[in-house]
Amino acid sequence: MQHQIYSGKTSHKIEDLNIKSPPDDQRTREMRFWLSLLRVHNTIFPELNRNLRENAGIGLAKVDLLAQLARHRDGISMSDLSTALKVTNGNVSGLVNRLVKDGLVRKEMSTSDRRSFTAKLTNEGLETFQAAMEIHQVTLAKLMADVEKDVVIEATEPLRKLAGKLKLKGQKVE
Repeated sequence: MQHQIYSGKTSHKIEDLNIKSPPDDQRTREMRFWLSLLRVHNTIFPELNRNLRENAGIGLAKVDLLAQLARHRDGISMSDLSTALKVTNGNVSGLVNRLVKDGLVRKEMSTSDRRSFTAKLTNEGLETFQAAMEIHQVTLAKLMADVEKDVVIEATEPLRKLAGKLKLKGQKVE
């Protein structure tokens, strides 16, 4: 039986991708793990996004960008913002432009490179971000009210380790 993977415009045979197939029990564990992560995400994300939109007037994508700007109060280049958010420069540019229009972000020409821009949080942007974070915390608390503290603590560290290993695996080694 031949398996094919479709990615964009190209279809690949699994055999041609040089993927070493793990034992079936490992593949099953990985798939169950992935589906469990998706189930948690699909439970939390929509409710969190809805509450933020209804109560702060801003969705999670904008909150994520504002969070980066709150960490970089002197501003951050559009390129670095794109890297931090793990999205394309085009996505960041569109999102920043919408936030500029909303009065939450300022976009300034870089003093060191006149071809690039820096994004900075406005006072209104900081207030909006802080209000959104309160809504974020309250929503998570409600969603996780029935989850024991120990379960959250025990789940967090292995996920951090996994994220670290996946990050290292995905980085180019020079």
